[in-house]
Amino acid sequence: MVLAFGACFAGLLGKAFYLQVVKAAEYSQRAERQYLASTVLPVKRAAILDRDGGALALTVEMISVCANPKEIEDPPAAARKLAAALDMKEDEILARLSTPGTFVYVMRMADPVVARRACSLGIKGVFGQAEDKRIYPQGALASQLLGFVGTEMKGLEGLELQYDAQLSGEPGKRTTIVDDRGRVLEVVHEDAPAPGNDVVLTIDKEIQFATEQILTEAVEEYEARKATAIILDPQSGEVLAMATTPVFDANEYLAQDAADRRHYPVTDLFEPGSTFKLVVVAAALSAQLVTPDTVFTLPPNIVVGDVSIGEAYEGVEPERVMSVTQIVARSSNVGAVTLGLKVGKEDFYRMINAFGFTRRTGIDAPGEVAGLLLPVDKWNLGTVANVPIGQGISVTAIQLASAYAAVANDGLWVAPHLTKKSAGEIETRRVVDARVAEQLRAMLKETVESGTGTAAALSGYSVAGKTGTAEKALEDGIGYAEDKYLASFVGMIPADRPRVVILVAVDEPQQAHLGSEVAAPVFARIADFTVKHLGIAPDCKAED
Repeated sequence: MVLAFGACFAGLLGKAFYLQVVKAAEYSQRAERQYLASTVLPVKRAAILDRDGGALALTVEMISVCANPKEIEDPPAAARKLAAALDMKEDEILARLSTPGTFVYVMRMADPVVARRACSLGIKGVFGQAEDKRIYPQGALASQLLGFVGTEMKGLEGLELQYDAQLSGEPGKRTTIVDDRGRVLEVVHEDAPAPGNDVVLTIDKEIQFATEQILTEAVEEYEARKATAIILDPQSGEVLAMATTPVFDANEYLAQDAADRRHYPVTDLFEPGSTFKLVVVAAALSAQLVTPDTVFTLPPNIVVGDVSIGEAYEGVEPERVMSVTQIVARSSNVGAVTLGLKVGKEDFYRMINAFGFTRRTGIDAPGEVAGLLLPVDKWNLGTVANVPIGQGISVTAIQLASAYAAVANDGLWVAPHLTKKSAGEIETRRVVDARVAEQLRAMLKETVESGTGTAAALSGYSVAGKTGTAEKALEDGIGYAEDKYLASFVGMIPADRPRVVILVAVDEPQQAHLGSEVAAPVFARIADFTVKHLGIAPDCKAED
C-alpha cells in the first residue's frame, strides 16, 4: 500500500513537472494568442411613419463583403476573383486584402445578390456580414423635414436627429475569447440589444405630396427662388404638411446643397408684411378701442416722426372713409398704422408676445429660431410706424401659421407639433377671447370675398385669410431691395368653423410679386386638395 501510494505520488509529481516545466512555454504562447474581445451587437433603427402608418423612413438589411486578411492565402488571386464578382478594381481590392489586422471591408452594403456571388467563391477568409441601411421609400417626400442619418446610423439632421434616441434604441454587447486569427473560441457574456421605437408623425403623406407638387409648379410658373407651405389642424396643433422647395430624393440627401436642405419653415426668418396686420387689429379689438364697423377717415399717407407710410397700390383718393373691416380686407397700410397708434406700443407689443412672435413655438424639429423684434423700450417712431404693416419684425413660417391657427381656434393658441401627442403634453394659451377671434375671422372672410384675397376663394367653401407682400431687407440690414419680395397668404377653411389653416410663402417671384397674385392662387390649389382628401363637407353653395 505504501509502495502504491508512493508510486501515485511520484506520478503526480511527474505530471506537475510536465505541465509546469515541459509544457509551460507552449501553454504560455497559447495564452498570449488568446484575448478578450468586445463586440457591439447592432440594433435595428426604428421607422418613421406618417399619421396613417405609411413608411417615410425604414431600415433594411444589406450585406457587406468582408475579409480577414490574415486568412487570405493568395491575396492577388483572391483580389482577381472578387473584382470580377463585385465589379470593382482589382488593385483596390488587393490593397484592402493586404492591410494588417483581422478585419476589412471589401464592399460595404452591397446588393445582396452581388454579395452572395462574392461569398460563394469559396475564398478562405472572405465572408458576408449583415448591415443596416436607412432608406426613404417615398423618395422625394418631406426631405428637409425627415433629414438623414450618417454611416453609423445616427441622426444628423431633421427628425432623424430630433428623435435619434427614440429611433436608435440601445445596442447590445458580446464579450468573447478569440485567438490571434480573430476566431471566436468562447462567448463569455452577452447583453441583448434593446430595439428603438417607431416615430409616428402627424404628417399626412398624401397632403404632403400634393403640397410639394403644387409648390414646385408655382416656383416654376413664377420663376421664384423657393416656396414653403404649412397645413395645420388649429384645434389639435397637428401639422398635416410642412413642405419646402426644392423637392429632392431623400435617399440622395447629401448630394444636395446645404441651403436646399434647410428646413425653412422653422429655421428661417422673414418680414411678414400685410399678413401681420391681423395682430394690430386683434390688439385694437381686444382693448375695445374699435369694433369691426368703426370708421376712420384716412389720408393717402401717414407720417410718424420722419417716416411716411403710404398704400401699396396706386390711385389712392385724397381722403377715404374706411371701417376696420375694410382696412383688413383692402390691406390698408395707412389704416394699420392708424390702428397701431391708437393701440399704443406697449399694448401692441403685449399682443405680439401673446401670439408668440417673440419666442419659439417649441415645435419638435431641430433648428427652430425665435422671431426678431426690438424690445418695446427700444422702439422709436420708425418702429411704431413699420411693425403694424409687418416691417421691422421678422418671424418664422410656423410662428405665423400658429398665430392664424389661434384665431381659427376661437383665440386659443395650441403648440404646433409633428408627432402624435396626448392632450396633456400639448401647451395651450389664450391669445384673444372667442368674440374677438370670431370678429377677426369675419374680417378675413371679407378679405377673400371682396378684398385682396379673392384669388384664394374655393367654390363651395367659405375661406378666411390675408394676403401679404413684403419687401425683402437688404443683406446688410439697412433698407429694402427694390425688386425682391416675399408673397404670402395665410388662410383657414371653412371660415366659420375652420378645420385647417394653410400658409403659403413664395420667395422672390419674378413674373408677379403680390401675395394676391402669387400666393393666394397657390393656397386655393392646396386647399382644394386638402378639403377633398380630408372629406371636409362644403359649407356654402358652389358658384355657378
